[in-house]
Amino acid sequence: MAQPAGPTTKRATRATLAARVALLISTHALPPFSYRIPEHLSQRVRVGSAVVASLSGHPRLGIVVGFEPEGERDLEEVRDVREDLSLTRDMVGVCQWVCEVSAVPLATALRAALPPGLNIGSYRVRKPAAGWRWKSGTVVARTTLRRVLGRDGLRAAEADGRIEFALELPQPRDVEFALVRSAADPDLARAPRQRELFEYLKACPAGLPVAQLLRETGVNRPTLKELARRGAVTLQRRAEPAPIFETAGTALCEIRNEAQVGDRRATKGGSWLWRVPTAEHATTVAGVIHDVLTQGRQALVLAPEIEAVDRLVRSLRASLPPGYRVAAYHSGLEKQRSVLYAAVREGDVDVLVGTRTAAMLPVPDLGIICVVDEPNEAHRAEPGYEGLPIHARDLALCRGRIEDCAVLCLSPTPSLRLYASPDNVQELPEVTEEHRPAVRIVDMRGAGADLSATLVSACRRAVEDGERVGLVANRLGYATVVTCNRCGSVKNCPRCDRPLTLMEGSGSLVCGRCGYRGPMPESCEVCGSERLSATGLGVKKVREGVCAAVQAPVGIFTASERNDLDASLVVGTRQCILGEEWDTIMVVDADAVLLGSGMGTVERAFRLLYRATEAALQRVFVQTRVPEHYALQTALRRDYPAFAAAELPRLRALRYPPYAHLASITFEGREAVIRHAVESRLRPTLDSDVEMSELVVAPGAAGAPVWRVLIRGAERAAVARAATRAARVAGGPGGARNLRVRVDVDPEEV
Repeated sequence: MAQPAGPTTKRATRATLAARVALLISTHALPPFSYRIPEHLSQRVRVGSAVVASLSGHPRLGIVVGFEPEGERDLEEVRDVREDLSLTRDMVGVCQWVCEVSAVPLATALRAALPPGLNIGSYRVRKPAAGWRWKSGTVVARTTLRRVLGRDGLRAAEADGRIEFALELPQPRDVEFALVRSAADPDLARAPRQRELFEYLKACPAGLPVAQLLRETGVNRPTLKELARRGAVTLQRRAEPAPIFETAGTALCEIRNEAQVGDRRATKGGSWLWRVPTAEHATTVAGVIHDVLTQGRQALVLAPEIEAVDRLVRSLRASLPPGYRVAAYHSGLEKQRSVLYAAVREGDVDVLVGTRTAAMLPVPDLGIICVVDEPNEAHRAEPGYEGLPIHARDLALCRGRIEDCAVLCLSPTPSLRLYASPDNVQELPEVTEEHRPAVRIVDMRGAGADLSATLVSACRRAVEDGERVGLVANRLGYATVVTCNRCGSVKNCPRCDRPLTLMEGSGSLVCGRCGYRGPMPESCEVCGSERLSATGLGVKKVREGVCAAVQAPVGIFTASERNDLDASLVVGTRQCILGEEWDTIMVVDADAVLLGSGMGTVERAFRLLYRATEAALQRVFVQTRVPEHYALQTALRRDYPAFAAAELPRLRALRYPPYAHLASITFEGREAVIRHAVESRLRPTLDSDVEMSELVVAPGAAGAPVWRVLIRGAERAAVARAATRAARVAGGPGGARNLRVRVDVDPEEV
């Protein structure tokens, strides 16, 4: 990737420089191009400027990423500057860093920092020619114009001024607004609900959207209609405003002493890790960002899911003193996001709370970034989902370095990548939780049933006593490990000694690390027993088993299904069950996570079990065939340092993060084409400081095979460069045009 030139020292020299522009075309094949800066735009073009420039005769939107001497070259000129879309120099630096360490095109990273929904591939019809099907003012996609008019016809239409390049933002929808009329107050002495609604609306001179007004007051629409009929209120249609809320707290909630000390240190700058109980995240965030707000700066809070964002916004509105503006930013807002983007850019939001896409928003005076539930994998976009394929934690740390703001990562069980990070991340004193539930480990060695007698008896007592029990099950029904019911041994990979996974339907065992594939054994290799079990229970299977054993209603709680949640017994996924408090938590199949074959399985198992002790008010039950496992033992006594001390040496020996960086490369196509591309075009180009595994085949979508390689190295940028070369093997000569490549740098799981 071409690097931007250093800043110029004299404004007068700008006329001799050419702008290096990264056009917003998401491909590794196009580097930044050089363009001459016309005299009338010379004072407006800077690093980060959004400009319109030509490529192959057609206008494109791009971002200036640097300058270089113009020389004697015959360069095309920058056509226009769009100040409303321009980025700061710091944000350009963040985007360049993302490109360097994640193998995504620079244009992709820059696009993530621009308004969502921005249409950059269309024209507006100005003077339609005879026979055109478009009217004046119609916005038409470039591809449509090219298909109808042809390449030459499109150029001619632009040259004749019949069409112009259009940059379109999603327009907010019109919504119904209510506002108080300026006439004298009506007599509402005998209409208390109307009076309540009128007084609430009177405190908002600019009016409120009707939906928000009714939601916040709890009053129904007929009451509002009656106020309008009496002439006290006017109803009108307006563009939907940005969802920005005023804080209403009377005083900031007090935080315990050690937390107060910690938040004072965190707001002074630097990168911090803070092990705080999950239940105290909202209060801790409020205390930390309040100190930043009193300094006149702004705060960005990143949460893993939309529900968590909404909870934090409600908490901050209720706890922060009056006078601050809080907004939520996530995909559920749809077209409102572009309006909110503009408000954030103009500094009209003091506290922005959002999901991973908010990590790239242009907050003007950023004082702190708080990453809540830091190890949560939802902080990183998976293929096919919105956002950059890089963890929000890493984006926050990068912005902290470049924009000189504090970064605070909150979790009682931080990721080992952060805990052992060499990037000058400091740790604040742990905030401990005094209450701890009673713990019961149920040894399932020798048991043939899915549910032990201990669990069944506890469920029956809970139903009799009216207690609430949350049963945590593996969401998917496939088996993550094969164990012996007699001796408890696990079927491991003969190459790398990792537990093998039973593939659903095929009956074969596969290693997720090296690609080894073998048949399901008939007996245990250790004791000879034929009593082998494939563990990994699905939610519905557990629910059926509990219903049959207890003879009582059992609810189900997943992201897609929520039934009978008022029952004493509720079975669900860990994300749903552990997000609430229960009298008793039962982890039905801990081995599904403890003995999985993935790179981060043990760490995720530790976090699940630790979180179970937080969500349980009275007791925790854990069914397992490996009761002595260090992750289980340390989690149930909430000893994170002991877990890290046991797990980090294992990761170092395996050369897994945080002691190495990885890139997973997936190829789809004909095997001969893939092998030629890998061995002839990719492997010879690798740097000496990275290594690449052998090509292995794995089942892909719809049963079609895919081939994978793993690239490993000590330096993240070196691994990303190798992954970028892998992405470029598609579309080249030698038949590689029939090849598809997916690149994933530093994945959370391999």
